[in-house]
Amino acid sequence: MKNILLVMDMQNGIVNTDEKKALAAKVIELDHKKLFDRVVCVKFVNRDDGVFPKYHRYYDMHKGKEIELIDELTADLVINRSVYSCVTEDFVEKITKINDGDSPIELFLCGIGTDTSILKSALDLFELDIKPLVLADYCIPYDGSAITHMKGIKFIEKMIGEKCIVHKKIETLEDLQGIACIK
Repeated sequence: MKNILLVMDMQNGIVNTDEKKALAAKVIELDHKKLFDRVVCVKFVNRDDGVFPKYHRYYDMHKGKEIELIDELTADLVINRSVYSCVTEDFVEKITKINDGDSPIELFLCGIGTDTSILKSALDLFELDIKPLVLADYCIPYDGSAITHMKGIKFIEKMIGEKCIVHKKIETLEDLQGIACIK
C-alpha cells in the first residue's frame, strides 16, 4: 500500500497572498522530504459553462499560467477539477492505478481550501471508505483567515472524526506512523 499525498490547488493564480505563499513553501518543503510514495496534485480549472461562473460570477482560473502548478512542486499525477471536490470515478481509478492497482485505504490531504475543496474532497473520500487524513498545518482557506481555517477543520472533525485531522509538523516518516497505515 502506497502512502499518497493529495495536494489541492497549489497553482499560480491561487497562491497569490503572503499567507498562501507561506503555505506553499511548507508544502514544497514537505514534498521535497520524499516521505510519500506518490504525490497527486489537484488543479482547479474553471469552465465557461461551469457552476462557478454561473453561481459565483467567478471567471478566473480558465487557462494559461494561472492554472499551472507553482514551481518546485513535483507530482506523480495531476488531476483537474471544476467543482469543489476532486473525488470522481475517474479520480478513484487513477489513484488506484498509482497505488499498484489497489484501492487506497487512506489519503493525506493538504493545500488550499480548508473550508471548501479540502472539506468537500475529504467528505467524499470518507463516503467511499477511503480515510482522509487532513494535514491541518499544511492547509489554508482561500481567504487566508485563521478563523476560517479552524472552522473548516472543525467541520471536518465533526463530519469524519477528529482522528482524521493531523495537527503537527511532519518531519519524518515516523511522524505519520500511528495515524496512518504506513509500514
